[in-house]
This record gives sequence, C-alpha cells and structure tokens, in this order.
Amino acid sequence: MYEKFKYERVALSLIRLDDRNPRIVSQEKLGSEDAILNYLFEHEDLASFLKVIAIEGRNPGAERPYVVKEGKGYVVIEGNTRVATYKLLTGQLIAPAQFAASVPLVPQSVRDELVSVDVTIAPNRDALMTIMARAHFGRGDKTRWGYLGSRKAVYDDWDGGKSISQLSSVFGRPQGIIRDLLLEYMLYLESLKLDWTLGEKDVLLKPSIEFNPPVRFLQSTGHKQMIGIELDKVNLEIKFTATDGKAKLKHLVKRTVIDDNGPSAIASYGEVFAGYSAPGSQAGGQAGAGTDKSSSGAGGAGAAGTGASGDQGNASGGTNASNTDTNEAGSGLKTNALFAYPVKRHDLTLAQLMKEAKGLNTKNYPAAGSALLRSIIEVLLKLIIEEKALNQQGKLLDLEGALNVVIGNGKLSQDDVKVLQEFKKTHLSYMNLSTHATVVPNFNKLMMARDTIDAFIKRNI
Repeated sequence: MYEKFKYERVALSLIRLDDRNPRIVSQEKLGSEDAILNYLFEHEDLASFLKVIAIEGRNPGAERPYVVKEGKGYVVIEGNTRVATYKLLTGQLIAPAQFAASVPLVPQSVRDELVSVDVTIAPNRDALMTIMARAHFGRGDKTRWGYLGSRKAVYDDWDGGKSISQLSSVFGRPQGIIRDLLLEYMLYLESLKLDWTLGEKDVLLKPSIEFNPPVRFLQSTGHKQMIGIELDKVNLEIKFTATDGKAKLKHLVKRTVIDDNGPSAIASYGEVFAGYSAPGSQAGGQAGAGTDKSSSGAGGAGAAGTGASGDQGNASGGTNASNTDTNEAGSGLKTNALFAYPVKRHDLTLAQLMKEAKGLNTKNYPAAGSALLRSIIEVLLKLIIEEKALNQQGKLLDLEGALNVVIGNGKLSQDDVKVLQEFKKTHLSYMNLSTHATVVPNFNKLMMARDTIDAFIKRNI
C-alpha cells in the first residue's frame, strides 16, 4: 500500500490547505485558505493547537502530514490543522480579525524551524482516503471526522462521479455500507430543505451535530412505513410515500435532533409522535402514517403505512407503537418481530419458521433473528427451485448459490429480481458472517436485511 509513497522535507509555502478536508462539514464551499482558517478556528479549536506548538515547538515524533502533488506545490490531505498552525506562526497566513489575538508571537528560531515540513507524499488522494477512512471512521463511524463528516466525504466523491464500487475500494467499506452512508447523508440534505426557523436551521448546520438519532429511529421495524418515507438503496433516492411524509420527517428531526430533551433514537413511534398533528389539522388531532386519510377506528388511530386499510397504527391518542407496530411485514406484527404474513405454501418447515418469525423479539435476540431470517429465505428459495426444477443435477446449494439460481433462472417478476439482487449485494455477507459466528449479530443490520427482502417474502410466502 505504501510502496509508492515518498518521504521528503518540503517548503511550508508550497503546501496548500485542503478545501475537501472531511472534517469540514459545510454546505458552502470554502473557496480560500482564509475561509478554511476561519472554519478551523470556529469548529476545530485551532487556537488551542496554536498554543501547544508555540510553547512546545514542533514535536519531532509527530505524525507527518500527508500531502499530494498539485501543480508545482502540494495539498495537505491529512494534517490540515498542523499545517495551518505552522503557517500562522510563521506569518505565511494571517488569522481572521476576530481570532488574531489567538496567534501567539514566537521567536525567530521557531519560525525558522517551521518553514519546512517533513511530509509523506502520496501518489494520489484516493490512495490516502483508504488509510484515512480506516483511522477516522472509528467505532460507530463517529470519531474524528464526525458523524456527518464521514458521510459527507463519501457523498462528495459520489457526487463528483465515483461509482459505488470505486467508493467501496477508496473507503474500504462494503458496497452496502457505502449505500447506507450515502442515504444517511441524503436524508440530512432532505432535512435541510424543510421549513425551519433561523435558530433551528443554525442547529442543523452545526458541523458537530449528531444526525444519527433519526436514522436509527427509521431503522426500527415499521417506522419508515409509518412516517411515509423510503430509503431506496437501489436507486439511491429518498422517497416520500405519504402526503405528510415531509412534515413527519421534520417532526422526527426536531424531536430527536433539535430539541434538547427530546426522545432517544430507540423511542417508540408513539413517544416521538405523541404531539404530532398533520398539516392542516388541529394540534393533538389524528395523524395518518403513509396516507392522508384518517381512520375512524377506536382511539382515533390513523392508518400506519397501510393505505386506507384501517389497521391500527400510532397517532396522538392511538395505540402505543411499543406494543404493536403495523407495517408491511404484516398486520398486527409485534415490535421487533420479523414477519406476520399468512403462509400460503403447503410446507411445514416454512409454516414453523414463519410462526417463530411472528413472535421472536429480535432486538433481544439478534443472533436468533439473523439465523431465523436466513432459514426463511433458504427454505423459500428451495421451494421455488423445486417448483421450477431449477436444480436438476441435485447440487448442494448454499444461500448464495440458491440466490444465483433463482435470480438467473427463476423467471420471477422484475421487482422480485431487483429485491434479491439488492439483498445479495448488500446483506448476504452479514447473513453469512452472523450465522457462522464470525461477526457479532446486530439488530439494526438484521432489520435492514429484513426490510430489503420483505417485499419478496410477502409476494412469495
């Protein structure tokens, strides 16, 4: 990986700060080094680092800045704060007026030491991003680059023309995870488009904001359908499937991100939407989910992701979603269960698995849930393969082999083929690794896999 990297000492004046630094989470492009300096002072505590270097000098053991060649000079990809500090202390850059007092005076001997820098020169930016992503994504993808910074880094490269496979290679993440990161940032961008007060907008534009609570809330079973939003992993789009979907997204973001004492990401639908009223209705009134029509059922519960079917959902005064969630996985589905569809195929194994899928709390037992989901998919694929005589040689097929056979020869609807292709591309690895005790089973990953395969299960069960 490092064989094409070079280690040299170069003039500080030849190094430019990076306006594509993933630590810079701004909706406005910073077009000058002055603008980048202002950002680093405001959001990256540049003043404190200046004091450290002024007092202690440059630490010979400090990590070398990583740079790439650009024209006759270099751009610093990793080490922007350090290079900015050197430039300020040597007078090569001038601090914005409001931060000028933060720049200490240093002896000429210190200046002379800082005018050249030991750097690592990478062959290109992509070669560095793989190394940086490994260090900066961290646990939960929230360290150093920050929650939004890591996602924006991926989004900016995608927006600049890189394919999903290229991004997967550059950032060292599976393609399914890359799609998740893109959709999470797109959801943030959609949120910024909503009608906010100036104070609320300022909160959302803070680079340090943690936008993961609404994302995690939407990962819970049924919540996307109840809000009326779809995160399309195939086409990479945020789709609103309900008339008041944007209003509900705004309510969700306000409650879980902007409000100081709002509910957590694992709160029930009822807790988050207790005070919600649909646009045009009075506060505290009925709020449909996935439809603009309210059900007149007991307790004023609106339809939840079910059109006009009148199934119980959760609105102000309705059934608490922590007890019953109604979503596309079946009417009356218990919270955190997998499916509640009636089995139409005459197969005892499938019937038993679907019975367990209706009652298992996968949040408490994600390992059992992952194994159960895998078994349901394998049995259903096996039945399709037998019905259509797709394995006449009697080969032993693992899950991937069964998927390949059904996708290629099953003569399924185009919708089913798309679902299976996306499931294979995004979730097959997790299903295999979790079942074979290679990774720790994860409830959120399980629910994402379930949501992806749900339409296929519903149509073929």
